[in-house]
Formats: sequence, structure tokens, C-alpha cells
Amino acid sequence: MARVSYTILFTVVICISGMRAALGMDPQVPFHAFVLDHWGVEQGLPQITVLDIAEDRAGFLWINTQAAVARFDGTRFVTFDRAGTGVDTSMLAVAWADPQGQVWFGGAHGLLRERHGRFIALGGDTVNAIIDAGDGTPLLATAKGLARVRNDRIEAVPGYSGAAFSLLRDGSSLWIGGLGRVCRLDPAASLPAATCVEQGAGSQPVAISRMAGTRRSGLWLGTRLGLMRLDGDRIVPSGLGAGLDTTGIESLLVDRGGTLWIGTVPALYRHLPGGSLEQIGDDDLVRHPWVRALFEDHAGNLWMGTQIDGLYRVWNGWTRRVSSSDGVDDTLVWSIVRAPQGGIVLGTNSGVQLFDGKRVHPLIPGSTLPNPSAYELFHDHRGRLWVGTRAGIAVFDHGRKVTPPALAALDNLRIDNIREVADDDFWIGSSEGLYRWRQGSLVRADPGASSAAAIIRSILPLAPDHLYLGTEDGVREWHDGKLEEPAWARPLRGHFVTRLAMLGPGLLGVATSDAGIGVMVDGQLRMTGQKDGLPSDNAWTLDVIGSDLYVGSIAGAWRLPLAQLPRPGSPARRVAPQRIAGEERSSRVNSGRCCNGGASARSLVDGDIIWYSTTDGALGVDTRALGPLPRPPPAMIESVERAGRQFLDDGFKPHEGARDLAIHYTAPYLHPGTLSFRYRLEGYDTAWQDAGERRIAFYTHLPPGSYRFRVAATVSGASGYGVEADLPIGITPYWYERTWVRLAAILLLGLVVALLLGWSMRSQRRRNAWLEAQVAQRTEQLTRAVERLRVTNLALAEESHTDALTSLHNRRYLLKHLPGVLAADACIGVLQIDIDYFKEINDSYGHAVGDAVLRELGHMLAAARRDSDITVRWGGEEFLLLLADVDAAGALGIAERLRREITAQAFPDGRGGSVRLTCSIGFSMHPLAMHADDHTFEIALELADLALYRAKQEGRNVSVGLVASTPLPADVLCVPFGPQLDALLAAGRLRWVREAS
Repeated sequence: MARVSYTILFTVVICISGMRAALGMDPQVPFHAFVLDHWGVEQGLPQITVLDIAEDRAGFLWINTQAAVARFDGTRFVTFDRAGTGVDTSMLAVAWADPQGQVWFGGAHGLLRERHGRFIALGGDTVNAIIDAGDGTPLLATAKGLARVRNDRIEAVPGYSGAAFSLLRDGSSLWIGGLGRVCRLDPAASLPAATCVEQGAGSQPVAISRMAGTRRSGLWLGTRLGLMRLDGDRIVPSGLGAGLDTTGIESLLVDRGGTLWIGTVPALYRHLPGGSLEQIGDDDLVRHPWVRALFEDHAGNLWMGTQIDGLYRVWNGWTRRVSSSDGVDDTLVWSIVRAPQGGIVLGTNSGVQLFDGKRVHPLIPGSTLPNPSAYELFHDHRGRLWVGTRAGIAVFDHGRKVTPPALAALDNLRIDNIREVADDDFWIGSSEGLYRWRQGSLVRADPGASSAAAIIRSILPLAPDHLYLGTEDGVREWHDGKLEEPAWARPLRGHFVTRLAMLGPGLLGVATSDAGIGVMVDGQLRMTGQKDGLPSDNAWTLDVIGSDLYVGSIAGAWRLPLAQLPRPGSPARRVAPQRIAGEERSSRVNSGRCCNGGASARSLVDGDIIWYSTTDGALGVDTRALGPLPRPPPAMIESVERAGRQFLDDGFKPHEGARDLAIHYTAPYLHPGTLSFRYRLEGYDTAWQDAGERRIAFYTHLPPGSYRFRVAATVSGASGYGVEADLPIGITPYWYERTWVRLAAILLLGLVVALLLGWSMRSQRRRNAWLEAQVAQRTEQLTRAVERLRVTNLALAEESHTDALTSLHNRRYLLKHLPGVLAADACIGVLQIDIDYFKEINDSYGHAVGDAVLRELGHMLAAARRDSDITVRWGGEEFLLLLADVDAAGALGIAERLRREITAQAFPDGRGGSVRLTCSIGFSMHPLAMHADDHTFEIALELADLALYRAKQEGRNVSVGLVASTPLPADVLCVPFGPQLDALLAAGRLRWVREAS
């Protein structure tokens, strides 16, 4: 697995030298100390084999892969394949960007040119290499010699004949790699002629496909048979060893620091200016990396294209990790302090070690500690090392254990903080309270603290008897023997306070594990968290170097100008911290793994260097190498997408009248850091839209008008946004939206209104005359109408007892006639019919179809009703039938006949089709007791309802009865049947009636 490592050797005084980004690869740094980033097909690379790399004037990186060409802006790959360009962009072997912003590509099918995203195939012979001809135009090494481009035509360059495989410019001279020879040519000469050096007699001629070198390092020649060099007028083996003289050379590059990079199939090598050769190990890159392309960008970062593992970026960085490769036995580091004699002391999960600037050496084995985990480290003014562990304290004086006996009382406690306030006067924060060790005596200072407040994570002495304490329940203040919660700290109650530190005069900094960071000034607290722009609400450490605040958190280490940190009472604003370590992103081979929580000594400020404890050793950040805060790049608009077609920004015509647009934008930024964008469509958006990392803006149904799209980018840590890009967009109105059409419509509408008013007035006069004639006639008719009204009222009385939809009786009718039915003292079957899944009919076909179904069902029930029966629409899709003179078997028979008829009936769906229904029927018998009345009828209804519920439980489309076996006593009838149903069934007083029985 590949990984990220960090730069620069540390001296014994822990001075990081040469930690600088964007100034070229430092030859003094071993490869494993560089930062390594990786991108593959998962991150958008079209294909894993990278054949060549170039950087254009705008700052984009162009990547040749076997499948297609890709443009990389530092975050996103845009693929240019045959489908998008109209030309074949696969298997292009070489790429070169000219000063005018064009990119040239070459391969077996000749030459291609890219300009503003458009590709043109110029054809010609096989192109093996492209460099600057000296005037900003491409010079080509082809299968037939040298060529250049004039007016989009490829012309031969005189002075050299034969195939050319590689090119290298040395001032005004040009080196040409041919078959078994290397030649030198001055193209500016009036009669240019190449001077060649041939391979030695008897050796097999081989194509010189790669060349690299300078006046200082000489000329290096790469072939498929091994690495060679030019020695005067001879081509000789390189003499570098490691089998390079007999191993095929895939890539060569001399970077701006004078280091020769050599790519082969088995390994990658560095030949340093001092003459030493470094072979990059499998653990530092990947096994058999097969580096096909080497490229140094404008900022000095090294890019590597591999045959089987995509794209890599190598850069110096500004951090140095001290881990297992440096001798750390246990990479889980809890604490880190400066040694009085020089060096860095590391407290690991297995003991204490010392880093002298080059290697890590054992200092105190874990076996000599109360617990192997060196959770906290502290050097007192005498030079003694106090080691707080997860189970007690040990004190060492120049390696000799001198732990005071009184400290044995802490052997079962985790030690989180040790602070010296005077000679032989120490405050100790533990997992179970605050202790003071003074002149050989140990006393607990907070015996009344709650369990969470007794976990002391940070101690900030203001005076020997005045402390601020960071606990797992906020902040406490210990003053003159009293432990209290300051009024300003009440918002922190319940929060884990990880560190308290003075950030400046009168400025107290507070770090928490879950509520962000805060500052307290004059008794007022202001918290800042992720919602305000911080990478996380977690913070383990707070440190100030110069004018910047440095914070270590689970989201990495980041810095923020202290002046930008909001103070109490200041207006709300977002902050823009710069992530400096531990940045997580999908293309990173291995994250920085910063930072680790623990006790107080989680970080160490040592001059301009800040150290963090991590789960992968110690991480040092050279704040000088960070330089000023990053500057955001200028934004660029790539294309406008409409109706599935993309138009380049210079090819989109405003008059095309697009209403739905997708605007693609970017900002090339090949440096480490995360870009975020904002955009605004002037004339439409009322404010800037924060897009985050998204690189596309969508607009739909835009009204006609003239707009201007503006977009800008910023980078993590920058104080503002970079140069904007803008694009005018005009939305042409449809014909009916034009002004003259609307004016004509208004005039026409006015004319129509005037005509309507005149017609209305004439009609009104005629109507008044007609109304007067009607008054007399109506008066005569009124008398006859009164008589008809009386007759109608009688009809309405009947209608009030009828359901309007189904024409069945309703509840009012039942209530009116129920006393007469019960007075007959006959045996009555009480049936409840419920249509199964009726809601699905309404949902699928609409309520009109549902009403039609209920209407048809009402007709069926009316037709099936005997003269002595009562059929009632009980509500919704539920019906109630009272069957006179039937027993339980007869009621079941009628219920089953009705159920089968309903199931067999095809109900119209209103669309020419039909709907099939099923129903569930529950019934009971009345009377239930010796004496029948309205109350016993309600109980019969309750039993029928329970039977219907049972039918639904049994899968619907069944008939179930619940009847009394014998008349029920009053003590049973006065209690709801639901709770006592099981008992009555078990006692045999009630029984279920089904078709099977």
C-alpha cells in the first residue's frame, strides 16, 4: 500500500532546514520523507496507464492515457475522448504545452492540437517527442526526422535525417536521440547540419528514446537496453550500477534541483547532485512502479505517470513525520516534550523514546513505568522527567528512577496533566480528581467535585493557588482552596474541555472535543465551531506561533490568523482556516493521521516548529515553510450545457434562447489544498450562492432578459476569493413575450371589454322589462307553489332516511325504526359488510369510480334484501344488514351468498374496464339476553364488529360470526367485550361461526 510521508531531516537542535513547498524537490531529503499523492480511475483518471504529462499556461495538467486525454485541475479530471472531440485521443505518447495556451499531442497517428477544449488532428508521421522550437512553436521528433508547424502545416526541418526518438534543448543547441546515435544541431544556423556521436562499433544500435541532462550533469541517454551517457565523443554505459546499464529506461528527468530521476519497470531511482544513487523502495511507492512519465510542474512538484497505477504527485511539504522508519518502537504517540539537553522526548503506548534529530532511541522502557503508556510528559525546572501513565506517575532524574513514595497513591489513576508552580510544588490532574504534591505531601484538592468534573484534562496555572481547570464537564476555577464554575464557563457545562491556554494578554483560549474552540475576554466567552467554518468541532490542542493560531484535531492540524478568531461581542462571520496536516481526501495515498488526543503534552512548540502526537508517530510542522496564507486561483468557466449539449464559453450564443442551463466552472490549482466556489447570476440571484467544492451551477426556467454569470474560487486558509470569471447570458423572449405583442394584447382586451359593457347594459334593460312582466305571473304561481311545497316536504322527510349515493337506508332510518324491530321479539341476524382494500380503488381509479362502485353495490344489496330485512349504509364502504327471523346458520348462509355475489360481480372502472372486489363480513345474533332492548342491540353490533375484525385478521374475503351460546347475564353485558372476549370464548358463552363449521 502506498503512503504519504513528510519532508526534511531534523538537526540535533530540531531545526528543520529546507522545508519548502513549490521550490523544487530537495535533493537532501530521502524519498520516503516527501509527501506522495495518488490518483487513479476511482478519482476520474480515464485509464491507469499514464503515457505523458504537460502543464498549460492556465495551470491545468494534461494527462495522456492509453484510453484518452484528460485535463486535471488539481481535483477533477475532464476526459477528452473520441466521442467528445471527434478525433482519436487514445495512445498519445507525448504532450507539450506552448506559451500561447495550446497543448500539442503526438503519437502513432501524427500530431494533434488542443485549443480552448477543441482538438484538431494535423496528421503527419509518428511523433515521438515534442519540445519548444525556440519561438514558442512545437518542434517534432518523428519517424522521418525533425519537423515543425507553420500555419497549421507540418514542415520538415533540415539538418538531420533519419528517425528521431527524443529531443532535448541546451541553450541554442538541440540534442536529437536517434537510432544508435545522438546528434547535436543548431537550427538557427544558416545551413544547419547535425553533428552525431555513434554507438561503439560492435554494439547493437538501439533507439535513444529518452534524454535528460544539463551542462553540469552531462547528457543522460535512456534506451530499452539500459541507461547510457555521453562522454565526450563516445556513448558509454551510465556507470550508476543497480543494473541500470542493462535495464530498459522508461523515463528520465533532471529537476530544477539537479537530481536525475530514472524510471524503469522494476524501480524508480534518484541520482543526486552529489553523485549518490537512491533506489526508491517498494514501501515508499509501490512494487514495480513502472514510471512511464516524469514531469516537473511550474511550482516544482514532481508528477509521475505509471504503467499500472495511475498518477502520482511528489512534493516537499512542510511536515516531517517521525515514525517506525526513524526507529519509533510503538507508533501510537500520546505525548511529546522538549528535552532539556536537546532533542524531542516521545511518550508512546509502550514507553518513552528520544528523537535526536536523525534517529529515535530508547529512553525509558515501559516495563519500568507503573503502566507502559506514557500518557503525559513533563520536565521540571531541575531537569527531572515526570511520566504520567494510565496508572500512576514515575519520576526520572537522568535516567534514574526517583519517584517520591507519596505518589504511589496515584497508581490506579490516569494522569492527564502535570504542572509545576514552584519548587517541589506540583499540580496533578488525573482521571479521579485534582491533586497537589508539595514538599513530599500529596493532597486531593477537589474532594467534592462531580465525577465528570473530577476528570482533569488541562491545568492552566494563573498563580500558585489560582488555576483554571479543563474537565470533562466544562471549566472549573480553583482559587484559594475553593473549586467553582466561573459564570463565563456555564455554556461549556457538559462538554469535554481538552486544553486551556493563554493566547495573548487577557485572551484565554479554550479547546473542546465536541464544541469547537473559544476565547474568553473580560469574563465573556465566544465559541467558534464547524458551522462557522472550522474543519471540525473537535480540537485537542491550541498553540500560538507569531500571529497565527495552530490547532490539532481529529480532522488534522490547521492554522488561523489569531486576528480572525471571533471575539465576544463581534459580529457573526465565517472563518477560513488552512489545513496543514492530516488532510483527508480520496486521492491521498495515506493521510497525515493527525492528531491524537491524550493528556496535556499533545503538542509542543519548539521555536518555529510545532510537534503533534499522532497514532503514527510524531508529526512536526515547520511554520516557516508554510509561508503566507495561500492565494486563491482565478476561476474559469469551462462550458454551458443546454438540452444535453455542451457549448464552450466562447461558443455559447446568448440569442439561442436557452431557459434551462448548467454552467460548468473550475479553477486550476495543482497545489495541496481544497477549493470551494461561489457564484451568482446577476439579474436573477439576489446574493452569492455558496457551492462548496461543487463545480456546476444549475438554472431552470429562466425568464427572458440579460444576465451575467460570475464565479470565484477560494482555497482553505485564504482570506478571500480569487479573480472572478464571468459570462454574459441573454435569454431571448418567445414571440408572445415581446413588448409589442403584449401592448397589442392589452389594446385588444380593452376593445373587447368596451364591447362587452355596451352589450351588457342593453341586455340589462331588456331583462328589467322582462322581470316586471314576470312578477305578476310569479305571484299567481306562488299560491300553487305553496301547495306543492307541502307535498315536497313530505318527500324530503322520506329522503332524509335514504343514503344519497347508494339509495339504501341510512342510520337515521335505523334509529327511527329500531324500536319497532326490537319490539317484535324476533331473532335478528346483525351483519356488517366491509369492502376490502377500498382505499386502493380510490387511489388507483379516483373517487368517482369509487362512488360508482358503492352505488352499484347498493343496488346489489337492495335487490338481495327481503321485505322484512333492513339494509343500511353504515358509513364509507361499510354496510349493515338486519335479517329478520334467521338463526346463526341462516345468517351465515346469507352472508356467504352475499360475499360470493360481490366477489363475482364486475364493477365498472369508468374507463371501459372492470374492477373486482372482495368483502369481509362479520355477524352476530340478537337478542343476546332474555330481555332485548336498545342496549343489547348495541352489544350485538359490538359482537358483529369484533367478528368483522376477526375476518380481516384471517385474510379478508371471509364471513365470520360471533354469537352467544346461551343468553348472557347482565354482569357480562355491562363490560366491553374486547377485554373479556378470550375468557367468554374459553367458557363457551360465545362461539365463532364460520362456513366450515
